Amino acid sequence: MINMGSAHDIMQIFAYKEIRTHFKECDGWECRQVPSPCVRDITCVLSREVRGRKEAMALAVSYDEDPSMLALEAVAASLTRKILNGQYLIVPKAANVSAIPKAVHIISMESFGFVDGRLVWLARKKNAKRYPQPEEAVEMSAVSAACETHMA
Repeated sequence: MINMGSAHDIMQIFAYKEIRTHFKECDGWECRQVPSPCVRDITCVLSREVRGRKEAMALAVSYDEDPSMLALEAVAASLTRKILNGQYLIVPKAANVSAIPKAVHIISMESFGFVDGRLVWLARKKNAKRYPQPEEAVEMSAVSAACETHMA
């Protein structure tokens, strides 16, 4: 059996990039990794202080096609209900999140997704084009035409 420790490490780097994208340090968020009951999942407690009040979020990153709530529930149980403001689960695009409760906020990864049941890295153009892209920006001519009618 070959130990793929370096592959696991690079996936952690991408997971932390996803976390920092959504929970920025300049907004006061601090990310503290906590032990996870699931070996492959990454679990963190996100916290910040806003106007003298402490906020904390339980966060789990799962690379499974059918993510489990086990890791996220373990992190949420470690926080007191007074400061727990939400639960977030970061998963690859096209992961099956139908079993995840509505109270849990789902964030889809930009760097990984499932294609034909396989986890693929979306930085390669051949993999990224399989997912719908965000809506195209509105053309400036359409915006200026709408503004002209109101100016008259």
